[in-house]
Amino acid sequence: MHTILWDEESVFPEKIQSFKKFLKKYLTSLNSTELLQNKPFNYDSENDEFLNPYIQEYYKLWSMA
Repeated sequence: MHTILWDEESVFPEKIQSFKKFLKKYLTSLNSTELLQNKPFNYDSENDEFLNPYIQEYYKLWSMA
């Protein structure tokens, strides 16, 4: 069974909290915070992936760095 952590309803692991902070700070530096509007950070902890494909692409790159 998959464990889905819902944004604003769940406490995320430290790694995911760190990623959220990074992405928000990064997009703010580019004046592109609107890219996150209406995009929740819902996370599947079993598969270590975000349900939103847009956020997942950033997460994959961040995880490789």
